[in-house]
Amino acid sequence: MKVALIGLGRTGKTIAEYLLNEKVLNMVLCRKGSEYAGLDLAQILNCAETGIKVETIDHLGLKLLNKHPDVIIDFSGPEFLRENIHILEKHGIHAVTAVTEYTPADIEKFKKIGKNKRIGIILVPNITYGVNVMMLMAQMAAQLMKDYDFEIIEAHHNRKKDVPSGTAKKLAYKIDEILQNFSEEREQLTPVHSIRSGGIVGKHRVVVVGKYDKIEIIHESFSRLAFAEGALKAAKFIVNRVGYYEMEDVFTEEKNVILADENVTPDDIASANIG
Repeated sequence: MKVALIGLGRTGKTIAEYLLNEKVLNMVLCRKGSEYAGLDLAQILNCAETGIKVETIDHLGLKLLNKHPDVIIDFSGPEFLRENIHILEKHGIHAVTAVTEYTPADIEKFKKIGKNKRIGIILVPNITYGVNVMMLMAQMAAQLMKDYDFEIIEAHHNRKKDVPSGTAKKLAYKIDEILQNFSEEREQLTPVHSIRSGGIVGKHRVVVVGKYDKIEIIHESFSRLAFAEGALKAAKFIVNRVGYYEMEDVFTEEKNVILADENVTPDDIASANIG
């Protein structure tokens, strides 16, 4: 599998290094006017010569035709895929996007292209497996504790642009989806509180409070390598598929593989490396 990467922010650099070590990276793209344009990736990552020169996205079709990656991982912003998805479709290049600022119209556009069955598109704002486990736990709590109050607190570094995070919004949606099944009159949506401070990699906390007790479900990323692992898992998932998917599809597939193994035991499932 050959992977292209766009986006060389804090997380993007970590992912670039990770993909290099995994020997799958063959192309790195940046926006027009970027300070990284024309540099060897080694100059950005302070590593040994890579032979990969960072290229701008102008004349994207020709550059993709030359390198022809199997999948592109996008950690840039909403403009790239919004403006270039048809170029990827034309060249048969699958897309993994971890961008969170898409509009509903953007997502509908991606879904429509997915229906053409020419490429696979996977939207993964909640890219770590630990977060996906957290979502399942939050949904279970909503099923069992419908009379409790739910709130979400999320914290990230002070350069993160979107507030609240895409993961926090998805958590709130999943919780509300269940709670509204119990009461059609429920008007108050799950509140989300955001912190943007220092160098926090990422932390999400679901607080569930009743009259006499409370529980908290917490996921915290200690390293951006958690995002890199998730991005590569998503790329491996989508590279042989067509259509539109989300990260929970990746998680569901691996869970089903574990459960389908006749030799698996409950202890094996409990200790499976899913995070």
